[in-house]
Order: sequence, then C-alpha cells, then structure tokens
Amino acid sequence: MRVLIAGDCPTAKALRGYLARHDFHLTTHAPDLTVRIEEQSGAVRPLVDGVPGELEQAILRHLRKQMPTPLEIHTGSGAESDRAVRIVVPPNETERRAVEISVFRALLEISRQREKRPWWQALIPRKTQ
Repeated sequence: MRVLIAGDCPTAKALRGYLARHDFHLTTHAPDLTVRIEEQSGAVRPLVDGVPGELEQAILRHLRKQMPTPLEIHTGSGAESDRAVRIVVPPNETERRAVEISVFRALLEISRQREKRPWWQALIPRKTQ
C-alpha cells in the first residue's frame, strides 16, 4: 500500500518511521492514502478534517480510544477525497502520541496488516511460570 504522510512536525516524522518498519511504501507519487499532519501552537485539541470515508472513520475510531479530551471534526472543508485526511495536532506530547498511535493503527486496519498469531499458536496453550 502506497501512503503519503505529509508534514514536518514530530508526529509526522514518528509516524513515517513506524510505517517504514511495517513494510508500507512511503511515496509522494500516486499514493493510495494521504494523511497530512500539522502542528499548530494555537490548537487546543486535535482537529480531524476529511471527507467521510473508511480512512477518516478508522482514524476517528482509534483516536477516540486514545484521547481523554474532546476532538474537533471538520467534514470536507480542506480534504480532496475520502482517501485523504488532514489532522491538526496541538504541541502537547500526550496528544502527539495519541495521534501517532491512532493513525498507525487505522492504517494497519485499512491495509489488513493486523498482527495475527499463527494457527498453531492458537491450538497450543502457552505455559507461564
């Protein structure tokens, strides 16, 4: 899956590192999914801007689990398609981390790369001491 993570903030850089380690193809040419991450000093809470679609819904689902504060959602004001999402992150370490984890998990879910155990591990119980 070709993914574009646009942005120069620490959240975007960390997310690109996660995706590179999990065999995502990071590209600027004809990406399948685009996530633009911006960090604004005046932002109070994370803002998710996108056209309703699978990508936006997956990010929102995971972000709601990670965030103790409310989210701000804008529909279709700055996004090009349902395969692109823009996220504005406040300069707060806990919210940066929550966005990193949420977008990463959403992309894993969409690309069907969830980590699965081999079938034989399900049959053999693990012994712990």
